[in-house]
Order: sequence, then structure tokens, then C-alpha cells
Amino acid sequence: MENRDKAVVLLAGGRVIQRQPMSTGQPDLTEEELMALLPDELREHTAFQNWSLQPISNYTLRMCGEIISMAASFINNDGARGVVVTCGLQGLAELAYFADLIWDLNLPLVFTGSLFNAGSRGSETSLRLEQSIRAVMSGYCRGKGALICIQDAIYSPADVLQICSFRRGILAFPDAPLAVFAQPSGELLPLRAPRQRQVLSLGYPLSRNIEILSASLGDGDLMLKALLDKRFEELDGLIISGLGDGDVPSGWVPLIRKLVRAEIPIVLASRAGGCVQDAEDFEGSASQLLEFGLIDAGMLSPCQARLRLTVGLSAGLKGEDLARYMKGEQ
Repeated sequence: MENRDKAVVLLAGGRVIQRQPMSTGQPDLTEEELMALLPDELREHTAFQNWSLQPISNYTLRMCGEIISMAASFINNDGARGVVVTCGLQGLAELAYFADLIWDLNLPLVFTGSLFNAGSRGSETSLRLEQSIRAVMSGYCRGKGALICIQDAIYSPADVLQICSFRRGILAFPDAPLAVFAQPSGELLPLRAPRQRQVLSLGYPLSRNIEILSASLGDGDLMLKALLDKRFEELDGLIISGLGDGDVPSGWVPLIRKLVRAEIPIVLASRAGGCVQDAEDFEGSASQLLEFGLIDAGMLSPCQARLRLTVGLSAGLKGEDLARYMKGEQ
């Protein structure tokens, strides 16, 4: 097996391997060019595998599942030591979080990306690849699920959020990294253990019609009415991204009641990050919505809640089991 005991780098796109914008044709660096960027001692322990040249905005959840399945096959069938996935930075945190929900192998799956195109001024391609491969080859990353290698550190996907689109600090990390790369040696130094994970097998057909509806100041109810009038029977689930505490406009309340009566799973998250606050009780308050039977998203962002609900429903969870899973309870 040509991949035995190697770190397989699955090239799923992203500027980290693109020498120029995607619109110009075939922008990816070749496998030979990528290999030449690695230190000599890593080259014999690394293999590259192309996946699909397209922007991450085109990925469906089924495609995301295919990436994860392919990564698992390199380990199960080829004997690889672990897998690195390159992808677009704008969706990296979500893809890695989705992977972490279903990655049940002991060997590591590491995601990386870059704001800059390969070869451009400020390019981090060589460093990102080297650190990700070293993470896979290290014993530290075993048994920790899917991970993100970015900004000289290793993070749990649950701790990574995108906060910007144009500067080097594009991602935010509410919690400390799991490990950091010491410079100039490049040694991986562990800092803390990850949170306990609950891994589910992803069932098919995939629950994919899960929408996010975000509340904002002065919002009307047009989108909710459109769901109820036309397409709500196609919904597998709904994420309501409430104001900071999780509150929504009072005009949404009767429409949400109708969706609850239709037994559509609805999760309430805060658009501001952090947990829903149910300290107050008024029309449209988080407290009232939770009393109706909406599921508390806990500390999940709306995007994380959507992915977690997708996995939970696809695995057949319902009722209290689904609610506990959404809160991360075992």
C-alpha cells in the first residue's frame, strides 16, 4: 500500500494550494510543487490525493460526508497514519466541526487552510502543510477527533469561529488551543485536553433541509410566513438565531407555535455567540420559546447547531435524546 504509515494530504481546494484565483482556470499547485515545499524529512512520509476543484461554497453536506469517508478509507484500507484536508478558509470551521461529529477513528483528521493564495506575498502554504503533517505524525493528535491546524496551533473545531473575511486573524478562538507549535523548533507542545465528544454514525437519507432563520432588530415575519404558507412540510428542522439572549420579535410567536405543532424540530441559538439566556419572560423571549418546546442550542453557534441537528436527525434521534445531544450531553 503506497499510503501505509504516511500522512495523506487530501486536496479539497482552498487558497492554501491555489497559486491564483479559481476563475483563471487550473490554479492548484501540482503534487510535485507541493511536495517540494516540505522539509526533506517529511517528504517520504507524505502522500497527496486530489479530490475536487471547486469553491467550498458549492459543497453540499453529502459532499462533506464523502470527504470524510474518503479520509477514513485512507486509514482503514491504505494504512495511513492520518489525513490532512485542505479547504477554503471561509468554510473550514464548519466542515471540520461536521467531521468532528462523525469521525470515529482513533487516528487524526486535520483541516487546514490559508487566507492567501499559494505563492503570493504572505503565503503560508509551506508552513500550514508542514505543521498539519507534523500534527498527523505526532502521537498527540490520536483519539482527539477532527482538528484544525491554523496560526501555529491545533484547535478543536468547536472552539473556532470565523469573524472576518479579509485579514490574517480571520478566525476567532474563544478557548485556548489544544497545542501550539514552538518556534523555531516546530515542536508540538500540548496545552490542554479537548472536550469530551459524542460521535454518531451519519444515517441516510441525510436530513438536509435544515434552515437558519436569523432575527434582527425590527424584523418582520415574512420569511416565517413563507415557510408556513409554501414549504414548511419540506423542512427537516429549523434553527432560530435569536438576538443576543435568544429572543425573537413577538410577531414570530404564533408562527413558531404552528411549526412546533407540526412536530418540526426547532433549535434556539444566540446569534451573538454564547448560550441562550432565559432569565426574562415576555412575548418572544427565549424563556417562552423554550417553554414551547424549542431545543436549547447551549453554547453552539447557529451554524454549529445546524450541523449538529443534521447529524442528530440523520442518526434517528428524537425528543429528549435529540435535546440532550444538542446540548452535548452523553
